[in-house]
Amino acid sequence: MTVSAAAPPAPVQRVGRRRARKLILNLAYVAAILISWEVLVRALNIGKLLLPPPSAVAGQAAKFAGLLASSSAVTLTEAAVGFLFAVVVGIGLALLITYSTGIGSVIMTTLVGINATPKVAVAPILVIWLGLGIESKIALAFLLAFFPIVVNSVRGFADVPVDLLNLYRLIHATPLQVFRKVRLPSALPSIFDGFKIALPVSLIGAVAGEFVAARQGVGYQIVLAYANFNSALVFASVITIAVLATILFQILVVVEDRVLFWRPSKQRF
Repeated sequence: MTVSAAAPPAPVQRVGRRRARKLILNLAYVAAILISWEVLVRALNIGKLLLPPPSAVAGQAAKFAGLLASSSAVTLTEAAVGFLFAVVVGIGLALLITYSTGIGSVIMTTLVGINATPKVAVAPILVIWLGLGIESKIALAFLLAFFPIVVNSVRGFADVPVDLLNLYRLIHATPLQVFRKVRLPSALPSIFDGFKIALPVSLIGAVAGEFVAARQGVGYQIVLAYANFNSALVFASVITIAVLATILFQILVVVEDRVLFWRPSKQRF
């Protein structure tokens, strides 16, 4: 007669349970904030124009659900396209800085200057150049998103174990093989960290561009709601942006978990 020991839960099951617990805690945290907000507004008798309660915000969100959905689709498109351009240009510049030691410092200094330029001041210029369509918002999203990608990618490509590089030199590996087998795998964690900073920032850039001049988008709806003194709709639009940013971030985290499955969980956020 044999006694079979219970098999340990599979890694996938453990990950699923951990994510479920995290989701429940996050939802409880959000619920606590909303309840406290509602109670505080009603207890202190704060005017709805100054601080509408969550119930009023939810009512406006339900009333204008279709408008918020269509506006969110426009803003997401602007942010996503700007982010993709930032990924291509950012990683390309990081490779140029890494492998071109002579002009790398010059490129980085130029990028720091560009990044330090107030984007609110640049937005009207982009509208003049690119018009009122989504092109100017894509450009602003790109300008905000590319710098974190460049910085984190340069750090990732540079922080390669010297012993590993020497080993590949000893076996006469080609530069392409060194890049594929050493530099790129070593840089991927830093690159994804840059992505996780840049993706929500690209959404901010798209909304900021809509504030300046637009015909559609969540930022445009915020401007209209503010002009009509509809504070509840302003809050609903702002919360929509926050929800979109959170969803985009979590999608990127899932992609990172699939690509960097070997990365220790303590090094993730």
